[in-house]
Amino acid sequence: MIVKDISRIKRINLHLHTNVSDGGISPAQLVQRARQIGLDLISITDHDTSDAYRQLPADIFPLRIIPGLEISSQHEGNDVHILALGCELDAPALVEMTEMYLIGRRERAIKMIGLLNDLGMEITLDEVVSVAGSRELIVRPHIAQILVKRGYCYSKNEAFDKYIGNFKPAYVPKPEVSVPDALKVIHAAGGKAIIAHPGKLEKESFLEEFIGMGIDGLEVWHPDHTQQEILNYTNLCLKNGLYMTAGSDFHGEQDHHNMFDAVPAGEIVLDSVNRLWKEYKCSAN
Repeated sequence: MIVKDISRIKRINLHLHTNVSDGGISPAQLVQRARQIGLDLISITDHDTSDAYRQLPADIFPLRIIPGLEISSQHEGNDVHILALGCELDAPALVEMTEMYLIGRRERAIKMIGLLNDLGMEITLDEVVSVAGSRELIVRPHIAQILVKRGYCYSKNEAFDKYIGNFKPAYVPKPEVSVPDALKVIHAAGGKAIIAHPGKLEKESFLEEFIGMGIDGLEVWHPDHTQQEILNYTNLCLKNGLYMTAGSDFHGEQDHHNMFDAVPAGEIVLDSVNRLWKEYKCSAN
């Protein structure tokens, strides 16, 4: 007699954003949608905050959630995003870092708004805060949203391309920690450090450096990755004993590229995610 393993995780999405950071729906709505479409495991990975986990419904069965957040870090002056999965969200070092980002992003927004005002675009901090979510964690898409609303730009992409993208006239760098410091915080909180969308890294050679620093895995499947990149990242993980994850980087229904659905992760990635989940459950109990 063959007994089906009903506990095996098959339908996953481990890179999802809510309106606590720069997503379009609330944590409760995201969980409801995940249950409706039959996902087995998700992670809410808002930018530099875990506040979404304080807004989840009490009953999420049969959905499983591994706690997470997407941490901003930098390496040689370049952005590196790290998915912190399975962390103890109340760990002191993690809380301290997220509070630093909350304050630093607000100060950055004030400077950027000042530069936009100097360029003749009369937007205010209050306007930006009004779309920034429950914790008022301000990210550039919030500023772009107001620029579009006020008619200064036709789209968020135009806002980035002309004014607030990296090194554009109203750009101000955000507060960031180094990759080693981010890894230290994640590991101290009992989590796994997964490099998000490695295909977006400035240099492919960074990955070997990060492996030497002690990362735990790579986001192998991401909608921006080519099939060749997925194969390369899979092989790199197998070679170095790293975890493999997959996520769509969902921000809202308006984005038809980064959809909210089960991501097409292969069996090798699913095997790795199942191991990651089991290890998290063992450590959490």
